[in-house]
Amino acid sequence: MDTNYKVYANTYWVDDNKKYKQQLDEHLIGVAYHADKIVHALARFNTSLDSLEPKNELTDNVDKVFKEQYGWQDQARKMTEEIASKSTQKGFFGINMASTGTGKTLANAKIMNAIGHTTGRTRFSVALGLRTLTLQTGKEYQRKLKLTDEELAIAVGGTAVKLLFENQQSKEQNGNKEKETGSESIDRLTDPDLYLHYKGIPTEHSLYQWTKKDKKLEGLLQAPVLVCTIDHLMPATEGTKGGKQIPATLCLLSSDLVLDEPDDFGLDDLPALCRLVHWAGMLGSRILLSTATLTPALTYALFQAYQSGWSHYAEANLENWDGEILCAWFDEELKSKKDFHNGCYKEPDQFKKAHETFIKKRIKKLQAQPVKRSAKIIGVELTEPSVAESMAKAIQKYALKLHQHHKQTCDNKALSIGLVRMANIKQLVAVAKALLKITVTKESTHIHYCIYHSCYPLAIRSYIEKKLDGVLNRKNEEEIWQRSEITEVINKTPNIENHIFIVLASPVAEVGRDHDYDWAIVEPSSMRSIIQLAGRILRHRNKLPEYPNIALLHKNYKALSNEEICFEYPGFESKALKISEHDLFNALDKEQYKKITAIQRIELPEHYKEFSKTNLVALEHHALLNKLFASTNVAKLWWQKKYNGVENYNASSDLETQKKMNLIFYG
Repeated sequence: MDTNYKVYANTYWVDDNKKYKQQLDEHLIGVAYHADKIVHALARFNTSLDSLEPKNELTDNVDKVFKEQYGWQDQARKMTEEIASKSTQKGFFGINMASTGTGKTLANAKIMNAIGHTTGRTRFSVALGLRTLTLQTGKEYQRKLKLTDEELAIAVGGTAVKLLFENQQSKEQNGNKEKETGSESIDRLTDPDLYLHYKGIPTEHSLYQWTKKDKKLEGLLQAPVLVCTIDHLMPATEGTKGGKQIPATLCLLSSDLVLDEPDDFGLDDLPALCRLVHWAGMLGSRILLSTATLTPALTYALFQAYQSGWSHYAEANLENWDGEILCAWFDEELKSKKDFHNGCYKEPDQFKKAHETFIKKRIKKLQAQPVKRSAKIIGVELTEPSVAESMAKAIQKYALKLHQHHKQTCDNKALSIGLVRMANIKQLVAVAKALLKITVTKESTHIHYCIYHSCYPLAIRSYIEKKLDGVLNRKNEEEIWQRSEITEVINKTPNIENHIFIVLASPVAEVGRDHDYDWAIVEPSSMRSIIQLAGRILRHRNKLPEYPNIALLHKNYKALSNEEICFEYPGFESKALKISEHDLFNALDKEQYKKITAIQRIELPEHYKEFSKTNLVALEHHALLNKLFASTNVAKLWWQKKYNGVENYNASSDLETQKKMNLIFYG
């Protein structure tokens, strides 16, 4: 060591004093040495990881008893096996739009297993938006697929905001002085607050000597099947220092990807979602989108992102790639080979036409289905001292009516379980307090309330969800009378004939929960939320109600309070894109809610731009178009332009490209 050489690479802190750690030449030699080894190890990374062993649950046909309901899963697997070999050269952009309750979760696993088994690598990650659903889905995978502890990992992220807040607190307490050392790369790569469920014994792979010290990172990489919150994968495109992007990047590099309910993200999150899909394509992942309500705008944007990403992968790994992407569409109507919609597409308009063909067929099928979920709009009269009290009065009034039409009886007792969905937690609490004060005037009737939202402490929320998961499993309708949560309440009030159980919930109840309600009352914020919530009504039971089983309040809390913008947070309205009608009697056409299906989401309304000022459905499609296809949108610049000095950004050129894309996708 040359003591006269006083150029240093890193520092560290002792109390409040900065110390020099390593001379620059020593640091650079070490970086070069390890970088060379890592680059060579990366080339062997995929082949050195374990693949999922063959599973009968993924390859056998469903039992004959369930053939009518779930037989499409077998067709999806068989059809995927026939085209899977092309995915090594053309990638795979799959869309599973099967209806709620038809078994998309298991079908997704069968599709990804078919791709992996055919191409020699069965590894995939399932990314979801909610923590609780991540745990629920992970356990469901393990149970249904009989995965061992070595084959499944469940990762729940979501501490980024917490860490940012703590970092800001620390800055304020220390006079905004950041103690940067230049040594962040030696920190743990995984979030210290990340919950990882993995009980397997790590085996060596090509990067093992660098990753073995971080047990959580090893768990993420070792398991062939990873179920995680999507915010665990997002850092792949957002890492700035300290190597925090490495775990997510390695996961995408070593496995295929299933995005569960990708259309449920807010407008501001969609650019990040597009970046993730682009990155997955660039790292060679095959991707499957799983949602019954995928909009045209998001479909086309994600296809562009994936195609652009795969082009970079092809440039580095493939010879003579022709620009085509292998695409396939799935739903519960997949009965035979003639129903299978698939193809390889290079040009955006080719993909658009193929998707529209599938959507037209799907709409016909949805229109032909009997009416299982029907809505009516109900008025809220401002007759009480506050908006919350007026809403509570209307909710109780219609809850009593819905109970009479959709109750279940046994031994002179009647019950129904309804969901009252509120858009925001603060207003939910206000309405809940008002409801609890109202006396039930109807003779021999008792209403039991459960308040459910995402701001409860985790232990309390987990307890509530466990109870709801049990009570709202209605696959055997008569079992409700044996549930202790129900019988204990009924036995305490032997003289009461009618028992109405109401879950008063925030939007946390409308996505992904495997819950079956008899009816619902909805405070509107978007058509998307109405459709998602409808999926919780009669979810497990094939009953056709004679009366509407969903009541839509004609105005939400914000509209009743005369706020200027009402369908936002959650919703699609904004200052830049306002709707003049906040009254559902005027903002929705009858055919848009009389029979609630996914049609309003998956089909682009005619003249949607003109109607977006007066119609809620048109507003949503217009907002998505603006966010995903506007010329100034950051997401598109991620893959449309290079910033490495080879090609400089040209705003006018990008605008012309964007106009062309808008013309192709939206006329």
